[in-house]
Amino acid sequence: MHIVHAMASASGSGVPPIEESTKERDLSDLPRSEEHTEDSHCQVRSILDVLKCPQASMLGRKRAIQSNPPPVGAKKSKGIPLNSDPKSVSPSDRVKDFPDECLKVNFNKQLFCNACREVLSCKKSSIQTHIKTSKHEKGKERLKQKTATEMDITKALRIYDQEHHPVGETLPDSVRVYRVRVLTAMLKSGVPVSKIDCFRDLLEENALALTSIPNMRQLLPFVLRQEIDRIKVAIGGRPISIIFDGTTHVSEALVLVVRYLTDDWVIRQEVCRLMLLAKSMTGEEIARQIISVLSTEMGIPSDLVVGAMHDRASVNQVAMRTVKVIYHNLLDVGCFSHTLDRVGENMKTPIFDDFFKAWVGMFTRSPKTRARWKSLTGLPPPSYSATRWWSHYEVMAKLMHTFGDVSALIEDEDISPANASKLRAILSDSAKTRKLKMELAATVDCMEPFVKAMYNLEGDGFLALETYQRINALYIAVTSNHMPNVTAVAKSQANGNSVNERQLLDYAHVCVKPAYDYFKLKFDQDLKPVMKAFKAARLFSPSKINAMRPSPSDVDELNAFPFFSTSLIEELKKELPDYLSIAEDVCSAIDPISWWKNEEYHLPNWSRACKYVSLIQPSSAAAERVFSLLANSFKSSQESALEDYIEISVMLQYNSH
Repeated sequence: MHIVHAMASASGSGVPPIEESTKERDLSDLPRSEEHTEDSHCQVRSILDVLKCPQASMLGRKRAIQSNPPPVGAKKSKGIPLNSDPKSVSPSDRVKDFPDECLKVNFNKQLFCNACREVLSCKKSSIQTHIKTSKHEKGKERLKQKTATEMDITKALRIYDQEHHPVGETLPDSVRVYRVRVLTAMLKSGVPVSKIDCFRDLLEENALALTSIPNMRQLLPFVLRQEIDRIKVAIGGRPISIIFDGTTHVSEALVLVVRYLTDDWVIRQEVCRLMLLAKSMTGEEIARQIISVLSTEMGIPSDLVVGAMHDRASVNQVAMRTVKVIYHNLLDVGCFSHTLDRVGENMKTPIFDDFFKAWVGMFTRSPKTRARWKSLTGLPPPSYSATRWWSHYEVMAKLMHTFGDVSALIEDEDISPANASKLRAILSDSAKTRKLKMELAATVDCMEPFVKAMYNLEGDGFLALETYQRINALYIAVTSNHMPNVTAVAKSQANGNSVNERQLLDYAHVCVKPAYDYFKLKFDQDLKPVMKAFKAARLFSPSKINAMRPSPSDVDELNAFPFFSTSLIEELKKELPDYLSIAEDVCSAIDPISWWKNEEYHLPNWSRACKYVSLIQPSSAAAERVFSLLANSFKSSQESALEDYIEISVMLQYNSH
């Protein structure tokens, strides 16, 4: 829908009337009773009929309870037909008859399947049917993994005891392992350690005791060490890339995420370090932390670190110059999403900037404004992230389509008087209103492809194959200058005057030009080397390789990746005909990672090279997701939480997904 329709006057559009006045009524004339009688209940009801009932929120609606459909025909009995159990065979006998099926006798002296967590009949045929089910097989596998995990925890605890001799080291292994598992589960789910006592009665039903919260916290360093050791084993000599970024939480925080590919061709991204520091770091300090974590703590060889993704802050670029001295095979990738985010910030829209600031300010601290807006439009009030321009864009796009309701909202003088006054001042000036509408339309039209590109480049998949295509599509959008809403608004406001229409269109282009210039500058100069690498990465797309029809000389473009040796590129050239033959008629919907996994035997060199390229990402969005977990898990009331608690909580939450 073009903006011209949305910006039409709200008059005659069926806008609901403003709610009746909220002035307090004089209730002194309500009937009172001087003595307690049997009619007091009736009196209460009569008073309630007089008093005004508050308007309930939609969130106050009753929850729909799912219920079973009424039975059809004879009602089936529920539960286990215990009377059909053979009287001559006891549950303990059946445990002996099926020794490898995880059966036991529960506290009610019934036969219990520990793998499926359910009571069974003692009938032999029923048991045989049960143990053949996939549910039972999966349950047995889960128990094996649980047993192996508990053995690993026990071994790790004994090593930890020799180093630290913590309080409680003489407790039974089963109790200590159980406490570690409970603490780990709480941390993974984001439940504060201080809340463990709320679950204690339930968790101690298994006859294994927990301990006080301070003593549970004593296990945090052990759980942290165990998680770091798990990551080291998982990496196990594989090539990795890193994603790092900083934020301010209690103090300066630096997060380091490692990205690697498993033997089953599964891409994994895991937090390996979250550091809290006293102040913002210099480039030298960031470089030292990265080298210390990767080489000293994780023991990763320098030639296996193949990529680093980060935002393009100057301090990070300084750090990378030092880091690349150690990790010479590393491709340095400044975050594309952060760069695209800055494109919108370079729009030249002075009138709309003032309007937008007052507009969002109306909803910040006024529940009445939010309720009124929802009653007018049926839409939730606008909200956005202060650190991301694309979040502003979403509010702008909604504003464009509901512009006709703005006047109705700001007519109410009781709603955010200061901000509403600023909006009325702008809308009462016809010249400013014309420019306002053009600036809004230009912003929505021209920035839409940039916002879509940001969304597409912030995932965790094999994005290196499509990055060049996404950025090239933006160049085409900039060149084509397709602005349907701008054209519609200009026509509407010009009223058939071609000169006025041309002036309005020229004004829209003036608004957009600084943003387009910024985009071209960054991708034509600053990010040009990385763009060459992403252009070469398209060679690993099995669905597009035959359309590209690369020659052996085209394979030389892979030199843009510093981790590819000359000898490997020569092997890729030799294997190119086989690759083109095998990839013929590959569907575009196929998952490239799955395809390369299946063809690893037939294309060993291309598959090996693909593993490296899959580690390169166009953005550092993974680090932003870590910071979101950090902000959600640790509020201002937990500002004194120590680093080990914050680090292991965020690590387990992020790494378990």
